[in-house]
Amino acid sequence: MNTTPAEPILRVEGLCKHYGARRSMFQAAAAPIRAVDGVDFAIQPGETFGLVGESGCGKTTLGRCIARALDPTSGRILYKRPGGADGEEPVDLATLSPSGMRPYRRDLQMIFQDPITSLNPRMSLLDIIGEPIVINGIAKGRAVRDMVADLLEQVGLRADHMTRYPHAFSGGQRQRIGIARALGLSPRFIVCDEPVSALDVSVQAQILNLLQDLQASRQLTYLFIAHDLGVIEYICDRVAVMYVGQVVELASNEALFSRPLHPYTEALMAAVPVPDPAARREAAVLEGELANAANPPSGCTFHPRCRYRTEACKTTRPALREVVPGHFVRCHRAEELTLAGPSDYVAREARP
Repeated sequence: MNTTPAEPILRVEGLCKHYGARRSMFQAAAAPIRAVDGVDFAIQPGETFGLVGESGCGKTTLGRCIARALDPTSGRILYKRPGGADGEEPVDLATLSPSGMRPYRRDLQMIFQDPITSLNPRMSLLDIIGEPIVINGIAKGRAVRDMVADLLEQVGLRADHMTRYPHAFSGGQRQRIGIARALGLSPRFIVCDEPVSALDVSVQAQILNLLQDLQASRQLTYLFIAHDLGVIEYICDRVAVMYVGQVVELASNEALFSRPLHPYTEALMAAVPVPDPAARREAAVLEGELANAANPPSGCTFHPRCRYRTEACKTTRPALREVVPGHFVRCHRAEELTLAGPSDYVAREARP
C-alpha cells in the first residue's frame, strides 16, 4: 500500500448522477433520484481508496460514473494520465464522448461484483480475456493466446484453462477470470465494484491478497467499493463513507477505524458482528431506513436516524469539512462528540 502524497491520478469534483423519475398519465413527474449528489475526493497513484456504505447509498453508481460505464449528470472527473508531459493538464473524463473516451479505456478498467453475470457464458476464456486485446489493437493471432496464457497464470489459473467456458469454474475462479480480463489492457486505474462480496470468506482472502500482489507488481491504483468494513479495513489506504449519495466522512484507514467522527460511521462499525458467541453488545445504534434519494430530509440527511441530532441538524445542511488534518466529516457536532470505534466495542464486550 502507498501512502506517500503525490499529484492525484484522479480527482472528482462535484460529481452528480441524477435519475429522472417516471411520470404517469395521472401524476406529474416526481423529483429526480439523487443517486450521487455532489461528491468530491482525490485518489493518489498507487493508492487503494475505499468507498463504503449501505446498499443504495450510491457507491456503485459513483464507481460506474468514474469508469464512464454511466454518464454523470454534472461535475468533473479529472484524470491525470501516467507518463504524461510535465505540466500536462488532467483530462475531464465527464465531458468526453464514447469515442473520446476510447483512448482512456486502456488506462481505466473495472472488476464487477458478480463473477457469473459479468462473463459471457457462450465465450471461452480465450475469447473473454482476448477480446479487449484484439479490439484495442494490442495483439492478434498467436500473440493473443500467449498474452491470455500469461494473464491466466498471473491470477492463479492455468494456461490450458483458456479453452474452457465460465460454467466450468467456481465463483472464486470466475472472479480471477474477471481480474485477468481487466488486466489485459495494462491499466493503471481499476474500479473494483464489490469484487469479493459474492464469495466465501476463505476465497475472499485469496482474492484480496491477489489484488494486493497485482497492485505491487503492476503499480495499480484501486477504487475499492464494498459494504464490508472488515474488507475495507484490510485492503484500503483511505476510506470515504457514503450516505444517500454524499460522502459523510473521509479519512485514512487508521484514523477512521481508531476514531470515527460521523455518527453514521459509528453505527456501521457497531453493526459489525464479533466472532464470539459469548460477547455482549449494546442495542443497534442505527435506527430507521435509508433516506429516500428522491426526497432527502431537510438539513443533515442522516438526522432522522441519528441519536445525537439537534434542532440545527434538522434545518441546516452540514458541509464536508476538515476537522483534523486529513480527516473530513459532514456533521455539525463532529468536534464535541466522542464516538466509538471497533476497539471500543471489543473492550466493552470483554468486560465481566
